[in-house]
Amino acid sequence: MAMALIGLILGGVYGIANGTMQLGKSMSDARVAETRISNFVTQWRDYLESMPPGIQLTAGAEKVARGASGNLFILGGKMPFTWNRALKLADAVEFGLVRNKDSKDLSLVVRHLKLSEKARTPDQLDTIAELPILDGLKQMQWQFYEPVEKKWFTSWDPKKRPQLPLFMKLKFAFSTDPREHEYTFWIANDLSQVTAQVQPPTPNP
Repeated sequence: MAMALIGLILGGVYGIANGTMQLGKSMSDARVAETRISNFVTQWRDYLESMPPGIQLTAGAEKVARGASGNLFILGGKMPFTWNRALKLADAVEFGLVRNKDSKDLSLVVRHLKLSEKARTPDQLDTIAELPILDGLKQMQWQFYEPVEKKWFTSWDPKKRPQLPLFMKLKFAFSTDPREHEYTFWIANDLSQVTAQVQPPTPNP
C-alpha cells in the first residue's frame, strides 16, 4: 500500500512537472511567433513610410494558390528585408508565396534581384538571395488603395497606374492559429502627389 501511494505521488509530481514544461514551451513558442510578426510589420512600416521617389511597384501579375495574392515586385530605391550589406545594393525585390508540398501551407519568400550583366533585355534580373520570412501561412494577401478612384485593388499595374498607391494593406493568417492579422501602411512617396491633387485651384487675380 505504501509503495502504491508513493508511486501515485511521484506520478502526480511528474505529471505536474511535465504539464508545466509543456505550458512553458507553448508560451515560449507563442512569444517567438509574436516577435516574428512584430518585426515583420515594423520592417514594412519603416520601409513604406520612408520610401523615396522613383519606385515602381507591380503586384498580382502572377496568381498563385487559393488564399494568396500574386507576387509583389518593387524596383528601385532602398531595399527592404536586407540581412547583409550586399543585399542593400540589389536593384529590385520580390515577395512571392510558395505552396509547401508536404504541409500544404504557404511560405512568404523574399527574393533580392540584380540587373543581369548578360541581360538581353533592360529588365532582365538575376536572383542574388532568397529567404522565407513567414512560414505556416494559411492565407497572405495584400491590397492597394488608389487615391484618385478611392478604391482598393488586389493587383497593381504600373503601366495603368504609374503613381504609387497611397496605402498598402496586409492580411494574413497561420494554419495553426485561428486569428487573422491585418495591417494598413501609408506609402510616403505618394504624399506630394496626393496633396497636389486635393489643392484648390488658385483664383485668378
